[in-house]
Amino acid sequence: MPTLTPRNVTHLPGTTRAHRRYSAWLGSFTAIAVITPVALGGTSVHAVSGTTVTGDTYAFTAKIQIGEGDAVRACSGALVDSQWVLTAASCFTGGEGTLAPGSPALKAVATIGRQDLTTTAGHVTEIPQLVPHPGRDLVMARLATPTSAISPVPLSTTPPAAGDILGAAGYGRTQSEWIPRKLHTATFSAEAVSSTTISITGRTSSDAICKGDTGGPLLRPKDSAFEIVGINVRSWQGGCLGETETRTGALSTRVDDVAPWIQQLRLAPLVQQVSDVMTVADFNSDGRQDIATVLTDGSLHAFYGRADGALQYGRELWHDKGWGRVTKIVGGDFNGDGKADIAAISPLGALLLYPGTGHDTKLGAARSMWSDNTWDSSRPMDRYKVDGTGRDGIIVQAADGSLLGYPSQASGALTGGRVTLWPDKTWNKRLIAAGDMNGDIYDDVIAVAQDGKLHLYPGNAERKLGAARLLWHDTSWSGMKTVLAGDVNGDRKGDLLGRVNAGGLYWYAGDASGALAPGRLMWPTTASAN
Repeated sequence: MPTLTPRNVTHLPGTTRAHRRYSAWLGSFTAIAVITPVALGGTSVHAVSGTTVTGDTYAFTAKIQIGEGDAVRACSGALVDSQWVLTAASCFTGGEGTLAPGSPALKAVATIGRQDLTTTAGHVTEIPQLVPHPGRDLVMARLATPTSAISPVPLSTTPPAAGDILGAAGYGRTQSEWIPRKLHTATFSAEAVSSTTISITGRTSSDAICKGDTGGPLLRPKDSAFEIVGINVRSWQGGCLGETETRTGALSTRVDDVAPWIQQLRLAPLVQQVSDVMTVADFNSDGRQDIATVLTDGSLHAFYGRADGALQYGRELWHDKGWGRVTKIVGGDFNGDGKADIAAISPLGALLLYPGTGHDTKLGAARSMWSDNTWDSSRPMDRYKVDGTGRDGIIVQAADGSLLGYPSQASGALTGGRVTLWPDKTWNKRLIAAGDMNGDIYDDVIAVAQDGKLHLYPGNAERKLGAARLLWHDTSWSGMKTVLAGDVNGDRKGDLLGRVNAGGLYWYAGDASGALAPGRLMWPTTASAN
């Protein structure tokens, strides 16, 4: 388990008179050349008063410098994405007023992964964009140049409990230094958790949040690493250099319950990197369909569906960027273990299974689903419950016009047998998808015809398809490059997703009778994320 050694934090504006000192803002102005309390103008840089950091355990911690010249304000922060740092909004206002979204009023520079500021290690870049949370002292600061060499700290999805041991990290003042050149950590006990904040107290007199630590992460150990549970915003500053206060209590803004807001912002810049290689499955086991897609850099990511039908960033599904040559992926539970898998056609025509291993982990190693390399990624295909085992198989439109279903085994590999789902060889659809659109528990097939019409072919207990019926009033589906099916919002009704040629991904909510609502854009933007 990582050693917990956080630092002292100072307060934010908007607190009552009785708590004004406790909530004192911890950001700082500092005259770089003259390191004295007078030169700091009474608002010196904050740092966690605790243990000096060695190694890269806390490499996700950021030092943020705001302004130029003699009056420079400094805060801490946490890398939560390759191009986003989470910190306190009050860092950018000097603790006064409300932060407006957009460009910072003063030049802002983030240094990440540099535990010793006298070195050249880590990543240094400007911050061109700020997206403040509408109801918390939080802001997402976008990095002008993303970093791929430093791993972001994972977000907690549950709050800490009273009595939990937590850690903090920051570049603020210590017990003996006005402007430390090294990252420090300290250890705290959670005293109380409200709907928006976490009250903490230093475990020893040396564990405190000081000036310069505002915006730094409050951390909880998880799986031999950390997850972020809060952002430090206020502190008594007990034990910090130049302070007479002895209390080491501090206040942090909760992060767990605003994780969806953070994840939508993380997704927004990635939308332009989404390729045509895309599928759906429930990758986080929440009852809603998620998107898996290959980005233009060859990485494979999951974007999680929300109850409102929008998407937010989920997680990376593979450990490298080797998916760039894959041209077809299909999501489903092919081995029947209740976890979302991905079937992929390799550049050589092999059909491979990447089994799901859990709701917050990467996919397992590839295994063969078929005995030869005859799979053609240009053929329309999707997952389909071909038999009564409950496992997903594969449905494919063959080159001769047949519509074929391939059942799967408990291993996830397809059986040698196949089922003909249509009595003749007249299938010549542009796109197909499968899902229960009419609420009868059987998979149906949704098909986009060559003329752009959208048809529903209802499934039945015999695993055959009924006669087609029109599912949409015009031929506008000719403008779709991808059609996917699944329960997007978790209401147990089959929906459709369509990706238009311009790149927009739309959700068409189903009503369990085969009708569809007008499409709604699923991609978030930095302006609309909430």
